[in-house]
Amino acid sequence: MPAFFLSKTKGPPRKKIGVKRGLKDGDDKEARLSRRRRMMERTEISSDDEVSVASDKVSDASEGEYEIEDVARIKAKEYLQKLHESGKTEEEIGETLKEDAAVKAGTLRRQLADLAELRDEEEIAYRAHRFTPLSVAISPCGKFVISSGKESSIVKYDITARKVVGTIKRTKAGGEGQKAHYGHILVLAISSDGKYIASGGHDAVLKIWDFNTLAHVRDFKGHRAPITALCFQLKTNCLFSASRDRSVKLWDLDQMGLVDTMYGHQDVVMGVSALQKQRVVTAGRQDRSCRLWKVEDESQLLFNGHTTCISMDCVAMLNDEHFVSGSADGSLCVWSIWKKKPLVVRPLIHGQRAPGDPRWVVCISAVPFSDLVATGSDDGELKLWKIAADFKSVSQVFAYEVPGFINDVRFSVDGSLLALAAGQEHRDGRWWVDKEARNQVIVLPVHYGQENGEEETRLRNTTDVRAEMTDSEEDEEDEGV
Repeated sequence: MPAFFLSKTKGPPRKKIGVKRGLKDGDDKEARLSRRRRMMERTEISSDDEVSVASDKVSDASEGEYEIEDVARIKAKEYLQKLHESGKTEEEIGETLKEDAAVKAGTLRRQLADLAELRDEEEIAYRAHRFTPLSVAISPCGKFVISSGKESSIVKYDITARKVVGTIKRTKAGGEGQKAHYGHILVLAISSDGKYIASGGHDAVLKIWDFNTLAHVRDFKGHRAPITALCFQLKTNCLFSASRDRSVKLWDLDQMGLVDTMYGHQDVVMGVSALQKQRVVTAGRQDRSCRLWKVEDESQLLFNGHTTCISMDCVAMLNDEHFVSGSADGSLCVWSIWKKKPLVVRPLIHGQRAPGDPRWVVCISAVPFSDLVATGSDDGELKLWKIAADFKSVSQVFAYEVPGFINDVRFSVDGSLLALAAGQEHRDGRWWVDKEARNQVIVLPVHYGQENGEEETRLRNTTDVRAEMTDSEEDEEDEGV
């Protein structure tokens, strides 16, 4: 009996794999090549067809380019027409166009500080808040101001009519009032198109409101601690928020959603500032640093405070490459994004209560693309500063008496208005109480030179035309992309 491993298997004989019967090696190769040729013939395109397809693509692309160019040309003509209708001379129109080009490039620098002044007789004071006001914001049109206070309310003012036109506050009973904040409302911001109000505070909820009706629009609950700073990117509905949870978030109000969250600070993020580019500067309080976040590149630059720096409490961008910051040690610093250390440090800008006890720089604001900066503290004065052309020196140009704590100060985008929130207490606590001060929101027109009224008129007229053209410029940029 043969061994099992030598036994034959039952069933039909197996076919050999690899070589076909009746075909030699050369014939098999020829068969494979013929199949490949047949496949190529089925997918082959004539040269005429290739030319037609390519020409169609080129024509489609060229038509799209022509459409974009036509739209841009029409909008440019409309812009020029509005400039002519505003009563400007050819020289003034040329200067305005140069200024617009510089703004787009981020290189504009307006010399305003030497001409700036505030006048007592034009002060508008509102006392709608029961407790200390904490934040203010000016609408893009320059006709309205909003403010928030420690009593958990948001108040809207009509500057022209000089009256309160709306209030958002929490009620004890149920209903619409419960959509308001719970606790102190620390910060406010108005979108560049004037459609939305953003607010944040101790309840860690970012709330969005309709600017015209003050109706509640949306709640965002991404932060895990009180929201301490808000800022809209110019000409967009992109909103930056900062919090005690050490994070910075970017929100898109067109899509009503969160875009990005940025981490890096080692302490509370107290200040945030942005201009036209999608980048933001923040102040990290007791980590004694500022950071520039490049959102599109997903990167950040770290700027360390000077040797005697106690904390970084507030920040404001001058242009795309320079910014200023204020500290609890009373110093004002000017920074360049190309240097890790400040270009200049001006100490004790608001003096001292006693030797070794400096007055904090509580708030800071700058007119975008200019040399003018405003700061507030508790020394009873709002101070205006000039940043030198080389950004290496700081000099005081004006002081305006405001009793109490100046918790927030804001310039309008064109620099023609200044609003501030002043009260008896500091925004973050009750370490000091000035009982002689009043809880009030103050609005002041900013004049640029007593003798030179032309500069002020030109600034206002240019801003009015730009405000009307903002939407069309945004559409042009979108179509160009």
